[in-house]
Amino acid sequence: MTFPNVLVLNYLKSTKQASPEIQIKAENYIALGYQRLLTFEVQGGGFSLYGRAPATVMLSAKGLLEFGDMAKVYPVDPALITRTRNWLLAQQKSDGTWTPTSGWDAPASGGSDALPLTAYVTWAILESGLKDDARVSRAIAYIKENAARATDGYTMAMVANALVAYDPNDAMTRDALARLNAIQVADGDGAYYPTRIGSFTGAYGVYGNIETTGLAAYAFIRARQYPEAAQRALTYLVQKKDPRGTWGSTQATILALRALIQSVIEAGETSGDATVRVAFNGAQAKPIVINKENAGVMQIITFDDINPGTNRIAFQVEGKGALAYQVSANYYLPWQSVPPVAEKDKLVDIQVRYDRTALAVNDEVRVTATVRLTKDGTARMSIIDLGIPPGFIVQSEDLEAAVRAKTIARYELTGRQIIIYLEEFDSKKPITFNYRLKAKFPLRAQTPSSTTYDYYNPSTTSTQAPTTLTVK
Repeated sequence: MTFPNVLVLNYLKSTKQASPEIQIKAENYIALGYQRLLTFEVQGGGFSLYGRAPATVMLSAKGLLEFGDMAKVYPVDPALITRTRNWLLAQQKSDGTWTPTSGWDAPASGGSDALPLTAYVTWAILESGLKDDARVSRAIAYIKENAARATDGYTMAMVANALVAYDPNDAMTRDALARLNAIQVADGDGAYYPTRIGSFTGAYGVYGNIETTGLAAYAFIRARQYPEAAQRALTYLVQKKDPRGTWGSTQATILALRALIQSVIEAGETSGDATVRVAFNGAQAKPIVINKENAGVMQIITFDDINPGTNRIAFQVEGKGALAYQVSANYYLPWQSVPPVAEKDKLVDIQVRYDRTALAVNDEVRVTATVRLTKDGTARMSIIDLGIPPGFIVQSEDLEAAVRAKTIARYELTGRQIIIYLEEFDSKKPITFNYRLKAKFPLRAQTPSSTTYDYYNPSTTSTQAPTTLTVK
């Protein structure tokens, strides 16, 4: 989540709300993320998902955007930005385009259309500070010539951002924004911009719409055009925020934050103080005072020990200003009370099997994990989260072999889980792999649940209940 931290710190500094404590904490997170991102640079230039050749154009452009934003709040090596930009320009075709050479270079539904990728790369290069260059001019000429044939919201939003970054007052830019504005879909008091083809990350449905709406709102705000459309798009984004304060996936969160933060920066300082009072079932929490110093800071009120059944939350706001709020709840159920997902509603399935559940200290249990997509298609990046029972150590040799065999793309070990990454996971090719756990202590332990999900469409998920292991 390095990019969101970059965007938030930029917002806090732009609005003069970055206290020394917050700035130091954010910079520490960014420093760690920056060093990790550097490991994804491919020898010879460009970036790939895990730093292995070949580099991909879209991921390199995404990296260029991130490093450009990061440089506003953190000391980024200028040579890195120049090197990445030059690598991207070296991949450009003579007609000014960038054409897809990997799955990541095309939206979710695939295809070889050069327009979405060309618009995205051009936008990234312009945001990095390069404009007066013949290669950029060729790309802009291609985008202008082909902008009218874009009919999907995602491509239209990419085109609009590239043209706005180049010249927000150009007639072709205004036309692109008008065409984008015309496809908005009302959603209550908000509006979204739909996509049928999905995004570069493989997001579709609501998550594809969030990415597209974030891009559309950002283009309107940067161009200072269609303010009502931008506000309705921002309203939609605020309403789609999940209980964790994000938008499901990293990319959806980045694009939503980009638009929301840019709207605050463009609007300047707000005026008016307010006091917010929240009561839960009549019990009053400590009032929250909103003023100029803390207007951009999220305030959290927590109520514990909530009884099942009907509960009442009451809000009272005294003062001026428009405030956004969110109510979320966490609760736990016994596994036997969790309703199973109907087979017809499943999009992905995970099965984890242990070759035995009773063993002695220093014995090994062999685990077999099988994951499959139940509907036709491909998930650009999937995550398998395998729970490690307490008192067991993962024998990683089998996982290393699975990486070498390209059964899985990558794995990471934490104290309580094995995280498996799958790239371009195809419904026609279910994944099965094995690993071993070694018992270190006598105990009776329940494994954490095992989950798999599409990283950029996190509602596509499946969970297997825990298994109890006994070690004597």
